[in-house]
Amino acid sequence: MHLDVLTQAYIKIVSSEKPKHHVTIDRLASRIGLIEFYKGQLRKFSKIGLGKKTEFDVLVTPELMGVTIRRIEELQSIKPKKKVVE
Repeated sequence: MHLDVLTQAYIKIVSSEKPKHHVTIDRLASRIGLIEFYKGQLRKFSKIGLGKKTEFDVLVTPELMGVTIRRIEELQSIKPKKKVVE
């Protein structure tokens, strides 16, 4: 089991970032909160290592990391709707 070069590079970037937003409300209720959640999961998977299991008995695989990265990218590509002020 191994990670491709692009996944390794993405994990390195995410791991070097510090969370940008400290939200006092439920962080999963916003797009930014979800992005930070998935980045945190990716950091956790990287620390645990391939072939090992999380605290919830989920096996860390290259596919799991790839799906997590795709979800981050999907959420980042969503353009927030502008509020119309009347």
